[in-house]
Amino acid sequence: MSIRHGTNVKLRALALVLAIITILPLLFSCSHEHTFGEWITDAETHKRSCTVKKCEETESGSHEFVETVVTEPGAQTEGLKEFKCSVCGYSYTETIPQRLSITLKEFEEFDTHTPLQKKYLSSPVAQVPDSAVGELEQSTQQTPYFTWELQGLADGEELVTYVFSISENEDMSDAASYRTRFYQYDRTGGFNFFVRHRYYWQVSATIKLADGTEVTETSKISTFRTLEGPRTMDVNGVANFRDLGGYDADGGVLRQGLIYRCGRLNSNYKAASSISGTGKKTLKELGIKSEIDLRGAINDDGYYQNGFKADGSETMHSWGGDQITYYLFPAIYHDTILQETDGKKMIKDAFEVLANPDAYPIIFHCSIGTDRTGILAFLIEGICGVAYETMERDYLFSNFANIGGSRNESKFLAVTASVRSQKGANYMEKCINYLLSIGVTREQIDSVRNILIEKNAG
Repeated sequence: MSIRHGTNVKLRALALVLAIITILPLLFSCSHEHTFGEWITDAETHKRSCTVKKCEETESGSHEFVETVVTEPGAQTEGLKEFKCSVCGYSYTETIPQRLSITLKEFEEFDTHTPLQKKYLSSPVAQVPDSAVGELEQSTQQTPYFTWELQGLADGEELVTYVFSISENEDMSDAASYRTRFYQYDRTGGFNFFVRHRYYWQVSATIKLADGTEVTETSKISTFRTLEGPRTMDVNGVANFRDLGGYDADGGVLRQGLIYRCGRLNSNYKAASSISGTGKKTLKELGIKSEIDLRGAINDDGYYQNGFKADGSETMHSWGGDQITYYLFPAIYHDTILQETDGKKMIKDAFEVLANPDAYPIIFHCSIGTDRTGILAFLIEGICGVAYETMERDYLFSNFANIGGSRNESKFLAVTASVRSQKGANYMEKCINYLLSIGVTREQIDSVRNILIEKNAG
């Protein structure tokens, strides 16, 4: 057989096979009109088969949904929409959210210190910013901008008011609440934030509908945590106000909300408060029970700086409110005050009050809340084991207040020299030994520590 003849035979055989493959389906295919059964469906596809016996014909495909609104959503009621396949009739429904909603702009943490304060807190302790020279009131805390958005207000509906609420509790119990008509709140009406603390907040909106009825819509609850550092405060009419709490201490942390240092509550020698009505309200909200006044100067007319006669003929009281028990432990300031009789007596008398748990919360101050106040703060923090650098920074932080002039590290060293010269392995021991040397008892020292130090768990 020639090569050409063999090739032709193979080609004819291949053509025959192809013809058979093409003709067979036609010979055995269904010759009837298909009758399809019910669709078999799932969430994405549909399929059906011919019901004629021995017929294996099928139809299948993906759903082709048509969306229809069944019920329109109301201001505070959900609507309903249906999705139905135009081929097989498979359907499902989804709810449409109510029109009204409040979206909060959330944040995870917040630093209560102003940019200038943060600059100092991140700098060496003696490096106070040039713009903090004790002549401007820059000691108050910074508060967050709480921002939100109301959505779904329809034509003919109007906002009546927002209520911004903030709480220390996840269930929003004991919340402080404030009314506003704006989409943000940047001051919390005297609400002074703790440091190193978690807060919860939400917003409610009262809305007048087109028919005149009023409804209230409330957002979800959001949360954030404040960062560490000195707890600066805002008490209207009082300068240099801050909490001693929040600092790391011996085996724990100083409790916040118990003891505060500040400037005077009335102008020197004047029988009238300089603290405002708002400031008094804040003191009441802080629960202040006792005021320790360290001012000691007497003018030519025989009046103490607190505005009362120094001869004892007048009953002294706190300018912060009738609910506050007032103590005057007068001393004249000079750099060696802790070595002098009046200074030692001032400290000893103050610790008698500080050792009484029923006296708290307490505020203590002198005229500008810097030197005599700073000395007492140094001793309180010292016996509680606060780090030396932290105590020095607390003293120099008064430069952010309007104290009539700046303070520097050399001033701090001069004021505290008689404590730093005490025996002791650390400044906690030195402060304790100084207090013992002037007549403060070990029981009083231990009581102050027990009151103020919140021990670490475990």
